[in-house]
Amino acid sequence: MADYTLYYWPIPFRGEFIRAILAHQGATVEEPDAAAISSMMRADPAAQPVPHMAPPLLVDTASGEAVAEMPAICFWLGQRFGLLPEEPHRGALAMKLVNDANDVLDEMTLDGGKSMWTETAWADYQPRLRRWMHIWEATHARGWLPADEEGLAQIVTATLWGVMTDRLPRLRPVLEAEAPGVTQLTDRVRALPSLSAQARNSRDRFGEAWCGGDIEKSLRRVL
Repeated sequence: MADYTLYYWPIPFRGEFIRAILAHQGATVEEPDAAAISSMMRADPAAQPVPHMAPPLLVDTASGEAVAEMPAICFWLGQRFGLLPEEPHRGALAMKLVNDANDVLDEMTLDGGKSMWTETAWADYQPRLRRWMHIWEATHARGWLPADEEGLAQIVTATLWGVMTDRLPRLRPVLEAEAPGVTQLTDRVRALPSLSAQARNSRDRFGEAWCGGDIEKSLRRVL
């Protein structure tokens, strides 16, 4: 029996952060199929392990405890596995990066595909995407994202920028130019044996997919 059950679609995107944290800790994970995910989403909130609208949903197999929403799950696992700094300010900054990562995902998919990318929209977005990279680089430069640690902030950072630039390789030179320190941190963390194995597994399972659906098709067109 696996340690956790993760309800998430067969793509990287938000689920990849949870997969990476659990892989880093050596925890085993079962992932139900799309039919089970859809059934869970349609269930009455009173019958769900934790009331929620959509995945990701993570359930502890032994205790039955469950948490939904990517940032909340990251916080739960960060506390459980000792991946958050003990100092309150540093812990809050780590969680800020988790929420920033969630914001980047929302922006890169135009709020979950509510509209599709056009060449004009993508060109207009470039300064903001670069600013996100500058925010990460400045956080790293201030010592709030140490490159030699393997905490929640580092795993989330490496997963965000590493997976995105792996699946959308035209963004890799942009990251290298705008956030060289974060690029190096991302490469080091992603090369850890546990995370390297998880990345290979993800590639085997999901191929080139990143966020899926028509929004990914439109993103690839403008890239």
